[in-house]
Amino acid sequence: MGIFFNKIDSNKRSKYQTRLYSCFTVLIIINAINSWFLDWLWLYITTSSVLVILVVFLLKTPKRDLEKEWKQLEIEKDEAFENRVNLMMMNGRSDVQAIKYIRKEKNLGLLHAKQYLDRIKESKE
Repeated sequence: MGIFFNKIDSNKRSKYQTRLYSCFTVLIIINAINSWFLDWLWLYITTSSVLVILVVFLLKTPKRDLEKEWKQLEIEKDEAFENRVNLMMMNGRSDVQAIKYIRKEKNLGLLHAKQYLDRIKESKE
């Protein structure tokens, strides 16, 4: 059962995701028991259909959670660093170079670095 639960951090797992993973695990067990002992076609078709639907729901839920995390990330203000980025921009560096520098120095992803640069530009104006 640990195979299905290791994808998502337990602190961030919602009740909805927990139920989906539990149903997924139970259906796989039922499907295995059916294939080993019972061999009922109607049960195989039903459980397989529900498994496919669960897989679609499981693939969609992390996206929804990630979108919430992107919005919630707040980067702390660092005046000295922002001044260095402003100096880079004033010396004719492009946005791409500034974003690469921010990603390297702050260890941020591309989207977060772009948001950080946008915030620096807004505060400059």
